Amino acid sequence: MSDSSSRILPLGLAVLLLIFSLWAGWFIHRSSFEVEGTHYYCLFDDAMISMTYARNLVEGHGLEWARFGEPVEGFTHPLWMFLMVPVNLLPIALKDRSLLMQLLSWLALAGAIAAVRRLMLDHFSPPGESHWLPAAVLTAFYYPLAYWSLMGMETGLQALLAVVAVQLALTTAHADRDRHFSLWIVCAAAFLLRMDMLLLVGVVQLYVLLQRGFRQIRTRSWLAGFAVFFGMTLAYGIFRQLYYHDLLPNTYYLKLYGVPLAVRLLRGSAVLADFVRDHLLVLLAAGLGTVAFLRRNRRLILPAAVFVLYCAYSVYVGGDAWDGDLPIRANRFISFVMPLLFVLLNAVLNEVLAAWRRGREIADGDPAGRVILAAATVVALLIANGLWLSDKAHDNWRQLALVDRPPMTMRHQRVVGQLLAFEKFVKPGAVVATAWAGIPAYFSDYKMIDILGYNDRVVAHSSPVTPLTEDNFDTFRPGHSKWNEQRLLTEQRPDAFFQIWGIKRGMGPVAKVMPGFGYRKRAKFWVRMDSPFIDLQNAPPPPPEDNGEQPAAGNDAGDQSGDQGGNQGGNQGNNGDSPGQTGSPGL
Repeated sequence: MSDSSSRILPLGLAVLLLIFSLWAGWFIHRSSFEVEGTHYYCLFDDAMISMTYARNLVEGHGLEWARFGEPVEGFTHPLWMFLMVPVNLLPIALKDRSLLMQLLSWLALAGAIAAVRRLMLDHFSPPGESHWLPAAVLTAFYYPLAYWSLMGMETGLQALLAVVAVQLALTTAHADRDRHFSLWIVCAAAFLLRMDMLLLVGVVQLYVLLQRGFRQIRTRSWLAGFAVFFGMTLAYGIFRQLYYHDLLPNTYYLKLYGVPLAVRLLRGSAVLADFVRDHLLVLLAAGLGTVAFLRRNRRLILPAAVFVLYCAYSVYVGGDAWDGDLPIRANRFISFVMPLLFVLLNAVLNEVLAAWRRGREIADGDPAGRVILAAATVVALLIANGLWLSDKAHDNWRQLALVDRPPMTMRHQRVVGQLLAFEKFVKPGAVVATAWAGIPAYFSDYKMIDILGYNDRVVAHSSPVTPLTEDNFDTFRPGHSKWNEQRLLTEQRPDAFFQIWGIKRGMGPVAKVMPGFGYRKRAKFWVRMDSPFIDLQNAPPPPPEDNGEQPAAGNDAGDQSGDQGGNQGGNQGNNGDSPGQTGSPGL
C-alpha cells in the first residue's frame, strides 16, 4: 500500500479502477429493467427531471419541463443538466439515453478516486508512509456515494470537484506553486454544478488567502481566475433572471420558503444524528486523529472544514427528502464530501504508522505497517457501509454485493409499465398531472403539471399545506409539503392524472371528490370525461375490486399518496421499493 515506485503505483491505481469499474458496470446493469419485453435504463427520478429539460430543449420546446406555459427552473444543477443535452442529441432511443449519463457518473467517480490518490501523495504522506489506498478504496466502494452517482445524480462530479479543489488549494497555499487560475476554474464549475457548492468555493479560497496572505488577490493569475468565475456565474444569473424571471432555482423556494428554520434544523439534526450513529467509529477515528496530528500537519484542517461545513448545511436545509425512507446511509449533501473524510482517516493512519516506526526504529520496508493499514481499511469499509456492527448488516451486504437491485429500481419499472398502460388511452399532447416529475415526463409526449411544485412557481412560493411546527418536525419532507388541489382541479384541470397527491388530505375521499369536477376512474387513473385527449373506447374500466374509496394513481407510490397527504409520504421497505413517499427530491 505504499508508494515504492512510479511503476507500481499506477498499476495499483489501475487495478483498483478495474475492480471498481466491474462493480459499477454490474450496478448499472442491475439498475436497469425490462417492461413488456423492452430493456430500459433509467436514472433516479430527480435526474430524469433534468433529462426532461434537456430533451425538451433539443426538441424545440425550450429549456422547460412542462412543454407549455411559462418556463420554470425546476433543476438545481445547471452544469449537470447541460451535460445531458448532447446525450439527448444522439440518435438513440429514449430508453437507452440514461445509460450514457450513468457512464459519465462512472467516469466522474473514477476521476474522484484518482484525485484522492493524488491528494494523499501530495499533502498527507509523511516520510516513509506514502499510503493512499485506504482513502481510494473507501471512496471507490462507499455505497451511498456510488448509489447517488450511478443513479444519475451529480454527486460523483461534486465529489471530483471537491477533492480537486482541496488539492489545488493546498498546493497553492503550501507548495509554493501558483494554482490560482486552475482553482478558480474548478470553483466556477462547482458553482455552476450546484449553487450550494458556493460553500466549497468560499472555504478553499479563504484558506488560500489566510495561508498566503490577501496580497494574492493582486496577482495576475488570481485576478484572471476570479474574472472567469465571476463572469460565468454572472452570465448564468442573468440568463436565469431573463429566462426564468427568478433569482434562485424554483426548488429553493419549494423547500425553504415558508418552512420554519426551527423545523428544518430539528429534522436536519435528526438526520445527522442517524448518520453519526451509523459512521461513529470512522468519524471518531478521523476526527480525534485530525485533532491529535493537526500541529504536525496543518493541512488537515481544510478537508475537515469542508466536511463539517456540508454536514452543517445538511442540517440547515432539513436533510434530504429520502432520509429515513431509502436504505442509503448518507444523503446527497454529505455523500460527496465523504472522500475528504476518508482522506482524513488515511492521513491519520499514515501519521500513526510514521510515529510507530520512529518509536520502534522499524525500517520502511517492514510489512507490519502494510498489514495494519490493510486491516484498518477493511474495518473502516465494513463500518462505513454498515456491514459490521449494524442491525441491518445482512441487508447492507446484499445491497453492496448487488444481490438486491439498487433501491428504487423496481419502482422505476412499475412507473414505466403503468405509463405504457396510461398511454394506451391518453393521447399525446394531453395535459397530465403527476407527482413523480421525472420518469413520466421524460418517457412521454404529454404536457405536464407538477403536483408537488418542483416545476410550478405558484406551488413553490406557497406555504406548506400542513403547518409545520417544532412538535411535528418529523413529518416534514423537503419538497413534499406543498400542493394546491383546489387550483389543480378548478384552474389547471388536467386531461388526466397519472398520479394523485393531497386531495384526500385537503378535500375528502378521492372517489367522492373527483366526479364532482368531471373526472372518472379508468383502470387506476382518473381522466376528465370531456377531454378530447381521452380515448374512452380503449380506456379500461376501474378494477372491479375498487370500492371507490382508494385514491388512484399510476404507480404503487402514487396509490398511497392520496392517503399520505398529512405526513407527506410513508415508510419505505428495506429496499426502498415498497409504497410510500413519492415525488422527486432535488434541492
